[in-house]
Amino acid sequence: MRTLFATWMLCLLSLCCWAGRKDFSIVGVWMLKSETAPDGRMTPSIYTQYTRCKIYDSDSTYYTVQLHAVGDDMLIIAHEMGKYRLNDSVYMERDRVMPFHVIDDTTFITEFNGYQELMVRSNTMTEERKEEIRQLVRKYPDESEAPVKHYVLSTTERKLKNERALFLYIIMCMSVVAVGVAVYVYRLRKRKREIEKKLAEIEEERALRPVVVADAMKQVETEFYQSDYYMALRRRIEAGENIKPTEWKELERQLKVVYPHFSSSLYSLYNLSPIEWQVCMLLKIRTAPVEIATVLNKDKSTISTTRRRLYKKVFGKDGSGKDWDEFILSL
Repeated sequence: MRTLFATWMLCLLSLCCWAGRKDFSIVGVWMLKSETAPDGRMTPSIYTQYTRCKIYDSDSTYYTVQLHAVGDDMLIIAHEMGKYRLNDSVYMERDRVMPFHVIDDTTFITEFNGYQELMVRSNTMTEERKEEIRQLVRKYPDESEAPVKHYVLSTTERKLKNERALFLYIIMCMSVVAVGVAVYVYRLRKRKREIEKKLAEIEEERALRPVVVADAMKQVETEFYQSDYYMALRRRIEAGENIKPTEWKELERQLKVVYPHFSSSLYSLYNLSPIEWQVCMLLKIRTAPVEIATVLNKDKSTISTTRRRLYKKVFGKDGSGKDWDEFILSL
């Protein structure tokens, strides 16, 4: 009886103070702190198993959920939603009309069927959590339609899902990269095998070349380097004169006569650029790198780099410019 009397006195005091609390706003998040039965006893143990949470919005909509602690997470179960009205000391929601007593800006008491609920304001809930609760209650606005299986583990679960999605995305990207690398390595190895096979074929063809054919090719080569065409070309190269496009075509034609398989063998190993092909043709007719640089208007270092790069592209390993020169002369 003393407890009940004290409660009623507290309510009477808060009612008297209501007129001075015109600035009180119920908008926000409120948690059920305690519930007292008509006989003054605390509520049955079932209400201690969870915390009732209410969100009051400025559009007169309220959302009620049950919050259950699950380890470090919070289990949220939809309870109900509806419209509310607050008029002086009377609070109304759905078909319920309840006395409303403001204790202070952070506490109020409602009474229904003799049960008093003490609600306290919560300022710690994030906007993300609030919106999550609203969406959940909108989906299950009636408690009977919201079986226990319909719940979310709030922000923690969402973060875990986002982290898992990010992890899966990273794994997928890594898989794509791994596949790309694998394909690239496979193509490199395949290309290397093809080059090795082609080099072996070139070497085998040279080794099995009949003596008569070898002598004839040697004779054609000797005649070429003694020809007026070659002598005139050498004079121009020694003078540092540029070679015209038509003259490049003529040099290519002359090389096909003297070395029938030179261009086809070379292009089967690597797809040369026009400059690289010109460098190789000049090397084939025994032109010094410094002369090649002058004819092509390039630095000597550029010609040296080109020769080393071509060797690595074809043989798959580092080599000097001289190594490439010797390979070109062997074709």
